[in-house]
Amino acid sequence: IWDSSYINIFYAKTPPNRPVKEFQLGTLGVSPVEPDLIIQPNTTKQVFSRFTVPYDISILTINPHMHLLGKTFKAYALQPGGDTIRLISIPHWDFNWQYFYTFKKMLKIPAGSTIVAEGLYDNTRQNPSNPFSPPQLVRDNNGSMKATDEMFQFIITYLPYQPGDENISLETK
Repeated sequence: IWDSSYINIFYAKTPPNRPVKEFQLGTLGVSPVEPDLIIQPNTTKQVFSRFTVPYDISILTINPHMHLLGKTFKAYALQPGGDTIRLISIPHWDFNWQYFYTFKKMLKIPAGSTIVAEGLYDNTRQNPSNPFSPPQLVRDNNGSMKATDEMFQFIITYLPYQPGDENISLETK
């Protein structure tokens, strides 16, 4: 079997004036998971993480991340005036469908907005994805990549906002 994928590399004469940046909420991120991500056997547990952006940003992609006990994931931004910007809602988490989600156009999040990520975990026998039978104590082991440990992350790729960003298409052609 031959791989026919390819990449294009383009060089610029000057460095970018707005390098792409990234931050994450939750496990190993800019804001903690609250309450601690320790999930007792035979329980469900709701957690969240929140971060207030210090300046206007333009979101390019988002990546929600949980492991096998994840049940739901939701994220949104609360603007200083009280309005809500919806980012993502996953009512039926599937560990196999994690990916970076790209908006159709850049999404402006104003300075002072608080980005909130909420997750629900299911450590019961009713969860068909639970790797343990019977259910066992599961925790976040400082970013362990073992699927049987847990994580709660919301990764955001962005640029510092410039007027007109919200009109730039991110769709591939």
